[in-house]
Amino acid sequence: MTLKDDGSGEARIVFRNIQSESDDTTNTTDEDFQQLVDTYLLGNRFEKDNPGFHNVRKRLFEENGKLCGEVSISFDSLATLRLYRYETDGPLMYFVGSPITSEVLQGTNGAYGRDWMPVVFWPHDTRELFIKTKIISQASYHRSLLPNFKKWEQAGKSQK
Repeated sequence: MTLKDDGSGEARIVFRNIQSESDDTTNTTDEDFQQLVDTYLLGNRFEKDNPGFHNVRKRLFEENGKLCGEVSISFDSLATLRLYRYETDGPLMYFVGSPITSEVLQGTNGAYGRDWMPVVFWPHDTRELFIKTKIISQASYHRSLLPNFKKWEQAGKSQK
């Protein structure tokens, strides 16, 4: 995230190793990939789920043999990114994790408050903020969506 003095700025979110998950052996990769493309990449679900994001740019790509996605956005306030500043010159803060998603911190350029206080802090004048998290999945079966992406990408190129 890159912040301006007025609290607006730009952010980039990178999703690495996008997979289909299930609790049984049923292969749902085709349906899951189609939902990813129709609802998020070409659709506006991401924008609806995140009011306040604008100039949204999305893409899917392959990196190191894994399917990845990237969303770049602009925003007008810290609250849009769920950042909080204590008073005018207090630290910037971000709550990491959610019991719903099992998100855990992997790295940051801020100071982590510990597991019992899952908040990242940055000095008030920080302009470049970095957070890397990982979703811990409880699903039994994971299947890469990269083969689906390659077929989709090839089909798009053959239509040109």
